[in-house]
Amino acid sequence: MNWLKNKGVYTTLRIIFGLMLIIFGLNYFLQFMPAPEFNEAAGQFLGALFATGYIFPIMGIIMLLVGIALLVNKFVPFAMVLFAPFTINIILFHIFLEIKGWIFALIFLIFHAYFIYVNFDKYKPMLRM
Repeated sequence: MNWLKNKGVYTTLRIIFGLMLIIFGLNYFLQFMPAPEFNEAAGQFLGALFATGYIFPIMGIIMLLVGIALLVNKFVPFAMVLFAPFTINIILFHIFLEIKGWIFALIFLIFHAYFIYVNFDKYKPMLRM
């Protein structure tokens, strides 16, 4: 598994994930991608989140910040901690509410897990008891 820590692999995946997050983050504000259709339960859940007035803008800002951190290769371990609740919720949303789009959720999870694995030494102090 040493190939996973190869600098070229790391850089390539960091740039791809960073660009993905920036694109999705910008979409929250500019809405340049068509909105997907959701089943009733998923639509009600997203409608309730939208009604708060703050969840989607915060998600967009955090996606942009994490994407930028990945692109400039600064604070990547912190960015993964910051983005963890979003990745978990994206996965759970697609498992429990709307199976469509699960592949994107899985891709986010794989990228996120990769960056946690590669930077795991940086998390060890947080995991000590």
